[in-house]
Amino acid sequence: MNQEKHDTPPSTWMALGSAPTGPLTGYRILEFGANFTGPVAGMLLADQGADVIKIEPPAGDQMRYQASARGGVSAIFISVNRNKRSVVLDIKKPGAIDAFNRIARTCDVVLQNFRPGVVENLKLGYEDIRKLRDDIIYVSISGFGNHGPYSKQRVYDTVIQGVAGVASSQRDPDTLIPAPVRSALADKVTAYTVAQAITAALLSRERTGKGQHLHINMLGAMLSFWWPDVMSKHTLLGAGASPAGSVADGRPIYQTRDGYIIAVCVSDAEWKGLVEALGKPELIEDPRFRTQRDRGEHIAEQHEVLKDAFQWRSTEEWLNILRGLDAVSAPVNTLDKLCDDPQIRASEVIWQGEHPSAGTYRQPVHPITFAETPAQLRRHAPALGENTREVLLELGFDAEEIARLSEQGAVIGA
Repeated sequence: MNQEKHDTPPSTWMALGSAPTGPLTGYRILEFGANFTGPVAGMLLADQGADVIKIEPPAGDQMRYQASARGGVSAIFISVNRNKRSVVLDIKKPGAIDAFNRIARTCDVVLQNFRPGVVENLKLGYEDIRKLRDDIIYVSISGFGNHGPYSKQRVYDTVIQGVAGVASSQRDPDTLIPAPVRSALADKVTAYTVAQAITAALLSRERTGKGQHLHINMLGAMLSFWWPDVMSKHTLLGAGASPAGSVADGRPIYQTRDGYIIAVCVSDAEWKGLVEALGKPELIEDPRFRTQRDRGEHIAEQHEVLKDAFQWRSTEEWLNILRGLDAVSAPVNTLDKLCDDPQIRASEVIWQGEHPSAGTYRQPVHPITFAETPAQLRRHAPALGENTREVLLELGFDAEEIARLSEQGAVIGA
């Protein structure tokens, strides 16, 4: 049976230099932040057609200099700042504040992720910007919100993973030592939350004509994301709730003869298919695993009774067997082989192209397929201040004003 293909092919994704076609075409967003959370949210909206103007300090967003880099730009920066325009302002200079305000006046959204109080001290907070445009959607991202004992402290992703219980739920099953997810998980979860919130606020403004101030904190976003399954044992309070294991207790990865495989069983039919494939049909009637609830209560024991059987065949052999039985399974891809996975290649979800300074690179295409208003790669991640002059001219600054601001050091790249 042929499966209809719905993934975005590279021919649709790559539209360098073209006008935007996405569902947010016509909206302008001022992104005033750094690192991951604000920039990832801005990138998602830029992919969808929004004109995202990234305001950077003279030194640039510090993600420009993190991890692997080539040609003066890092792989991380490339991956979270595509489709944006970079404007460099030294906010400590009065002229830069004026330029910021003139940009903000033309924007539908202002997005900032500084600690509470910082933008207010700069006179760039919600109440300040609302005087310029009363229907502005102003987004304030923080680590812990505006109140509480942690609210003023510096926050990075791993801090949130610790407080939100992520690190403890990822503990090593043998040593029980907590370990954070090796990804900026809280940053990215918050970014997706922010992107959704902005589109909801834009929809509300279309209906009511009113802007608003959105407060989003990383702790709240992470808890909302993490809660339903990981906190299942801590949701029902008081007596009467039946005991069960948590998803966090599971060990669905098994070692094969030449690698690792994921084998998951939730339903009774999946469990039956898995244990029959492993040559252990007696486990179907084992009282520890007879029902889904039984297996939940003995979830860690599943791994112990199944692990040895997997080591007699290769990963590919097991995949063929388990797929034939409709048992849930998948390979555990190493990072260096991930892009060669046949499903990833067939889905065309990874794009490869040429960055003007970093050279050949690859990254995922936008994860949403809009049939009528496709997301596109229109711009590579910008060089520092690449678009300063372009944006200032659009705002009506004349050549003399731009020259004066440049001499004052208020703007760079003009």
